[in-house]
Amino acid sequence: MSKLLYREDAFCEKWATEIDDTYKKDGLYFVSLKETAFYPGGGGQPADSGTIADLEVKAVESKDGVPYYGLETSIKGRVECRIDWDHRFDLMQQHTGQHLLSAAFRLVLDRQTIGFHLGQEAVTIDLPGGKLTEAELQLTEQKVNELIYDNRMISSYYVTAAQLAELPVVKQPSVTEDVRIVEIDGVEYNPCGGTHVSSTGQIGLIKIFKTEKQKQGQRIYFQCGKRALETTSNMFSIVEKAADQFQTNSQEVLDRIQKQAADLQAALKRAEELEGRLEALELQELIQTETPFVVRSYEGKNIKALQRMAAKLLEADKKFVILTDTAERKLVMTHKLNDFHSGNLFRTSVSEFGGKGGGSAQLAQASFQQIKDLERYVQFLQDHYRSIV
Repeated sequence: MSKLLYREDAFCEKWATEIDDTYKKDGLYFVSLKETAFYPGGGGQPADSGTIADLEVKAVESKDGVPYYGLETSIKGRVECRIDWDHRFDLMQQHTGQHLLSAAFRLVLDRQTIGFHLGQEAVTIDLPGGKLTEAELQLTEQKVNELIYDNRMISSYYVTAAQLAELPVVKQPSVTEDVRIVEIDGVEYNPCGGTHVSSTGQIGLIKIFKTEKQKQGQRIYFQCGKRALETTSNMFSIVEKAADQFQTNSQEVLDRIQKQAADLQAALKRAEELEGRLEALELQELIQTETPFVVRSYEGKNIKALQRMAAKLLEADKKFVILTDTAERKLVMTHKLNDFHSGNLFRTSVSEFGGKGGGSAQLAQASFQQIKDLERYVQFLQDHYRSIV
């Protein structure tokens, strides 16, 4: 059984120990250590990364309750081990920050945490109940950062079942013997096996970024410490660049963006109206032609517009219609012919022209990589029409 150094000293960064056991699996050599400071993962916290004898730990798995570390080379004897400290300290900040943020939600809003996830970028907790207001989130964020400023001590220790019964723990653990308690002075007693900083001040800061509705309540997205600092710095930089773009200051940039969005919506609406008028004129011109066979190419019409126009041409008693868009290299064909299946024709022929497509008996569509292939297929369809009428 490995001695778990991380439970005694979360700040143990490097140590020397002996290889205790080894086995090979999936191309890796898994080793266990007589003493280990590598946190193997669990309780919502990912595993540590680092090196053993200068070999990168590629994987971690548990065998009979003992952590094993996957290496690309077989090793034996005494080894030097080192934790990727930046990664470990980040996880410690996020995990301890989760404890503190959950405590703040209990203290401010009487909301209990029912879920926790610590990812490479996102950190979340789930709370029961309805949507949180901006005011509630601001009050909670203010409270949790005040607890950071207080620099309250954080300690961990094991308790017996009798001692556990005397503590106002956040939640009851699944076991009752040798339970590890993480205590934030004056805030909470939390059964937890993860690694944590030694005082709330080491969390640095906690920033709530957004909330999201879940089946059981609300999901809170947040970051702590260096992550939060980097994210807020990036956000501030984006706001400043946007302000420069609009030739205003950061306080007024949102108003400028909202005004531009409104102007854009108005312009899009006007463009749609003009496009509708143009389409009506184009249809009128096509309908007035005497031939029942219509072939027309456009630039900048989407597939829905082509389908809509084709349907209206059939309503106007055209017999065979081919409409294309050269910009997107799309084609729509429809008809009023007996015993002719458009989709079957497309499925058996379009690939020979470098295209993809299909459809129903009356309506089919296709797309092409090159304009020349589109043009060749249009000619093929015209020749096919002439051969069957």
